[in-house]
Amino acid sequence: MEIEKGKTDRRVSRTRRQLREAMMALILERGYSALTIEDITERADLGRTTFYLHYRDKEELLVESLEAIASDLKAQVERHFGQETKGGRSWSNPVAVAFNYAAENRDLFRIILEGEVGSRATSRIRDIIQETAVDFFTRRMGGQVGASPEMPLQVVAGYFASALLGFITWWLEKDLPYNGDQAADLFMRLFFQGAGEALQWPVEE
Repeated sequence: MEIEKGKTDRRVSRTRRQLREAMMALILERGYSALTIEDITERADLGRTTFYLHYRDKEELLVESLEAIASDLKAQVERHFGQETKGGRSWSNPVAVAFNYAAENRDLFRIILEGEVGSRATSRIRDIIQETAVDFFTRRMGGQVGASPEMPLQVVAGYFASALLGFITWWLEKDLPYNGDQAADLFMRLFFQGAGEALQWPVEE
């Protein structure tokens, strides 16, 4: 029975992967809005019935596809957590991973971040970044961050996620005026110092 279950699980995983890959390829070719279930199943060489065994609609498939992308990105970021600053690594290195990943997949990220994929998917991206940010801040501060009732960690992480998405969107739209490491450093300076301090804005008495 375990062998049969293992085979079934592998078939399910393979089918879902085929559908995800077909959707991502088609999004790059045609955009998201114009895609139909038939387009996706034809590219994946699967039937409509098979699609509906796994997903309610194309948005559910998109959200799972984004989860797979996020898992890959989070795995890369995870490798940088807990490392000391040495050998050219900077304090913004985990964020630089996100910028460089977006640069490597710039066409797909442009489509996603410009909002064509719909609010549900965009909201999930923000949630994923916020969850990662909570972990990031907690690790960086040795578990002591978020104790202030005036500024809960979830508020800071939510602001961080929205700001990061906005910055990456601008960066991609402007055709990457800075490399990933430079963009990450600029973003982190803005986030932690604030625009006023970064611009040396005069303090009003």
